[in-house]
Parts: sequence; structure tokens; C-alpha cells
Amino acid sequence: MKEEFKIRTMGFGELAQMYNPGINPMSASNTLRRWINKNERLHSTLRHSGYKKHSKVLTPRQVGVLVEFLGPP
Repeated sequence: MKEEFKIRTMGFGELAQMYNPGINPMSASNTLRRWINKNERLHSTLRHSGYKKHSKVLTPRQVGVLVEFLGPP
């Protein structure tokens, strides 16, 4: 049984690897950044929450936005 995902402060790379398990950590981060940049509404919503292009740490609000748009990892 899969553990329920908990929204909390977390590293960008940590979340990227949850969405892209089994690939190189840098590739996972690059993939998540591409997903963010390709979705204009997601990118805009994240920016309004304080997200910057090279954010290393995501706030619970930012993680919640990603989960809202992408679903839980």
C-alpha cells in the first residue's frame, strides 16, 4: 500500500525525484522544471506564490500548487 503524500517544505530536487523515480537526480529536476515551464497556468500560479526559476526549497504552498496541477507523486 502506497503511503499518502504529505504536503510540506521540501527541496526541489527531492520532489522532482518523487515525480521521476529511477532517473538521475539532475534529470529529474530538469524534467520537473520543463513541466512547470510548459504549463503557463502552473508557472504563473507558482510565481505568485514566490517561486523563482532556480528555487532550491519549495514552501508547502508551492508544493501544494504542484500537487494540484500534477497530482501527487
